[in-house]
Amino acid sequence: MMDTIKPETGLDGLLQAFCSSNWPTVRDAVDQGGGLLRYAAMEPFVHARLGEQMFSLARHEKWEVRKALAHAILFLRHETFDRIIAVLEEDDNAWVKSAAKRTMDRRQEISKTDLLKDEHGDLMLEWLSDLEEKHGAHARGAAKRVAEKLQNQFVREFNHEMVKVISPMDVSLTLLKTALEQKRLNRALIQKHTTMAKERLEFMMAILNSFRTLTQTTELEFQNENLISVVDEAIHLIRDRKPENSALHVELSVPKSIMLDINRHLLLQALSNILQNSIDACIACDRAPAIKVHATVVNRSRVMLSITDQGTGMSEQDVRSAFRLFATTKPDGTGFGLTIAKKIIESDHAGLIQLSSQKGKGTTVTISLPVKQEDLKW
Repeated sequence: MMDTIKPETGLDGLLQAFCSSNWPTVRDAVDQGGGLLRYAAMEPFVHARLGEQMFSLARHEKWEVRKALAHAILFLRHETFDRIIAVLEEDDNAWVKSAAKRTMDRRQEISKTDLLKDEHGDLMLEWLSDLEEKHGAHARGAAKRVAEKLQNQFVREFNHEMVKVISPMDVSLTLLKTALEQKRLNRALIQKHTTMAKERLEFMMAILNSFRTLTQTTELEFQNENLISVVDEAIHLIRDRKPENSALHVELSVPKSIMLDINRHLLLQALSNILQNSIDACIACDRAPAIKVHATVVNRSRVMLSITDQGTGMSEQDVRSAFRLFATTKPDGTGFGLTIAKKIIESDHAGLIQLSSQKGKGTTVTISLPVKQEDLKW
């Protein structure tokens, strides 16, 4: 009679099932172990215990168990993966050998460093695996090619931006070195070039901090908040950030009754980025920074928020690329402000952000947010 594996037995019960004399029970336990590795945020010791026990099954007498093992170890983050896969790739059974090769191919799609250091490699593999199960290998391959193109594009753009930041600093340090060698250093020269280098370093840190904000994937907590209080706080933050922001005039049309589920910290960051862009656009055309903020509720389910300035405005091409990473029309801009705002609004809050602008007349950013986040999964 076949043994049964009960969920409440936990890891110890699962490992005990690996040693069962009934091979279907062993196979089912291996499948369950693979599921744990795939879907649960397991501690390293769990991967270690499962890995060692799974290695003992690499030469199990039943090929069905070995085949199940080849599939189960895909998300194993432990050194035993290499030992297990090495045995299975040399298996005499064609089904086992094919399963091992497939696992190895899929494993190599994400770098080993990512797999061992954090959950992102597992998550990418999980997405690709789910895509293949639902839509076939062609969809998986197409998604992988798109991801690779996006990665290559990002690397090129990031390299370009870093060169732009580093080059002036390199020039300043080279001039300082030359002046030192020629013994013609003076206080003014030292101050000029060290200030330049310090500004470049600060700018680089701003880019790196923005990049970290853009890519972080922490679990979000939402609270039902009053929209006007968030808008007011964002305006105060902006006024305190730079001396020139203190002259900001804001025309507010936000009903005090509007409540919605938000992550206050993140929405503050998004609104601050948008408001700062509006101020900079006004200052760039020698106008006192004046902004209109309007909000309303549509169908009791969504909040529509608009932020309008009378600044320099943007060309059609600039509007199309406004939310792209590194896109900026400001000489001292990092190109992250609107990209981060879009990520916060759309990815984090299931909202929508749009931008309309006319050169020389100003810009309007329109944000749509759901009133309730309770039905959304994060």
